Amino acid sequence: MARPPTTAKARLALFVLVAGFVAIDAIGGAPDSPLVPVFPRGVGAPVWTRRLAGWIGLDRLDRLGLTIVSIVLLVILVAASLLVVREAWLGRVGLQPVAVAAGVALTAIVAGPLLLSRDVYSYAAYGRAFALHGANPYTVAPAAFPGDPFTPAVSRQYLTTPSVYGPAFVLPAAAIARAFAGSVRGTILAFKILSGLGLAAAAALAWAATKAFRPGREVAAVAIVGLNPVLVIHTVGGGHNDTLAVALLLLGLVVAGWWLKAGRPGSNLSPLPFLVTAILTLAVLVKVVLVPPLVIWVWSLGGRDRGARTRTVGLHATVVAALTAILLAPFSSGGASLASLRSLSALEGWASGPGLMVRGARALGRSIGGLHTPGALGKATAAVFLGMFAVLLLQWLARARPEASAPMWATALLLLALSVPYLPPWYAAWFLPFAALLEDGLLCGAALGTAALLALTGVPAEPGSDPALWRDMLTGVHFGAAAVMLAIFCFVVVRAARADHGSSTGGATTTSRSAKARA
Repeated sequence: MARPPTTAKARLALFVLVAGFVAIDAIGGAPDSPLVPVFPRGVGAPVWTRRLAGWIGLDRLDRLGLTIVSIVLLVILVAASLLVVREAWLGRVGLQPVAVAAGVALTAIVAGPLLLSRDVYSYAAYGRAFALHGANPYTVAPAAFPGDPFTPAVSRQYLTTPSVYGPAFVLPAAAIARAFAGSVRGTILAFKILSGLGLAAAAALAWAATKAFRPGREVAAVAIVGLNPVLVIHTVGGGHNDTLAVALLLLGLVVAGWWLKAGRPGSNLSPLPFLVTAILTLAVLVKVVLVPPLVIWVWSLGGRDRGARTRTVGLHATVVAALTAILLAPFSSGGASLASLRSLSALEGWASGPGLMVRGARALGRSIGGLHTPGALGKATAAVFLGMFAVLLLQWLARARPEASAPMWATALLLLALSVPYLPPWYAAWFLPFAALLEDGLLCGAALGTAALLALTGVPAEPGSDPALWRDMLTGVHFGAAAVMLAIFCFVVVRAARADHGSSTGGATTTSRSAKARA
């Protein structure tokens, strides 16, 4: 098959993306940069980024000027990435130039300074608590180790909070902490490399999953994952573990595609469905909130017969429980380990539409009066949005089939991100790598639009030398971006409620049906 020619428009957009990501590193190296968080003592931006910032002249700009330049550059990068996706969708760009540009972009961002988030410091603190301090990170918070070099830099909301991440991430974090015990800078870089490898794997697996379930969209899938600013800058630049979780979800989908393509040999007792369950469980044990694909997958295997479904769900639930017990075994603390994971659901705010409504409900509660009224109204409001998601999930489960896994998982992850009361930019990693698998083009557009808006938030990253500028950014995100997200949530709910997943079942299902016909 001949490779599609890459249009001049796409080549220009790819060049802009690569140059723009390097420019982001340069802004991160400028004095008083709005793109970097507070660094631990003795750590700063890499030397090469500081020199590049001076060569460009960024060192002559104040924080406001750097913030304006950053936001303008992010707008350009978002536009260029959407252009590449459009060209790829129309078959006007080849896989090789997209993959090369994505590889260069990821390398540059990984080699640059830590960007826009302090979460890596929490990762390091939890890993060091277990590996170096002999403590259980699910029962002991970072504040218990004030002499640790990462503790002063941990975000305030995590300083007194035990680990909110699953053991499938805390154990690798502990390994990194032990390997780089004497190097704060090396520890940060290791987490960024891990995140970058996760996104690279997600791009490759998105290509494979799209080839199986939505042939013809493979290049677009790689472009969506490997060149999107919210994933490259916010997620990998911040060293976030969301890339690892989504790579595991995509791997599970690819393995499911193999099973379907082979005509579902051995039916549900084949090793492959159990392997998919194990992989999805690992994803949940990185980020516990990403459980919907696991629930949809296990339930879809049971078929319509109640007895068969009970047996199948029971067998797969045993796999989930066994793997969870094995990975939690090093943290022998009874129910405390699982209880600490629930604290992630207590976070609220940022660009979340439900978060905006929760804040409004609390304000109403304060006007009504009463000690517990604001909190009760806030919790009730958050529960309404999560309840809407749960109702749709139950609706999908009623007609779930393995062949419809791709669009169901994609829709569920998009709606999950829009339903939670806390939506920072890196949560786009939950749904964006699945965007090319969506059957509904408007839902795909909603996913891309959500990611585009999230990419423009979060600058400046810290109050720094201009707290007023930071407060203005928060106001814009909490009320402007969140209001748009609320509208997107309503749109996605309506589209998702009407969705008939599996009506156009894609490549893997078609192959599966052909195999059955031959049999």
